[in-house]
Amino acid sequence: MEQLPYSITLVIAILTAFLMFAVGSKYVIHNNFERTRLVMTAFFCFIVVTLTIAFWQYRIDSLPFTIPAFGIGVLGGYLLGVRTEQQKVRINGIEHYMEHFSHIHIHSYRSLNWWTFVNFYSVAGGLLLINLVGLSTVIFAHNEQSAIRTCMVGALLLGSVFPYLLHLWSVKAPHQRSSTTSDR
Repeated sequence: MEQLPYSITLVIAILTAFLMFAVGSKYVIHNNFERTRLVMTAFFCFIVVTLTIAFWQYRIDSLPFTIPAFGIGVLGGYLLGVRTEQQKVRINGIEHYMEHFSHIHIHSYRSLNWWTFVNFYSVAGGLLLINLVGLSTVIFAHNEQSAIRTCMVGALLLGSVFPYLLHLWSVKAPHQRSSTTSDR
């Protein structure tokens, strides 16, 4: 039996660190909005690092395919995702948005709201990408076309998440007054 490539071992170790961070942040960061912003940023970085480690040798060959895929992802992510999130802020206000932005309600499924899709998109896309990386590096090892296709899917995913991350980081949290000893 052949040994797995070292890149797969390293990617699995990084995935483990990312998952530990995501789970641990639930207990350390109590603000849902702040936690989601950090976890999504870490998820974005995880995908970049995963693609870089697994396919560094194809970085130049994949550029003619990944740059347009990233651009299409950015356009789609902005037009479908960010504009919808901005609409939620306008309709409900910033305080309500920050409290309920990640909640998924049954009526959202019935009306097929975009933000319901966004909540599942990053998880499903990440799982797809992780499986494609494994498939490209283990099953179809040394197959340049398989690696480039996986890089294209990763670039499309990254492009579609990028505008949403920019949106999350641009939302200014209203200042909440902290209590001091003189307030008691």
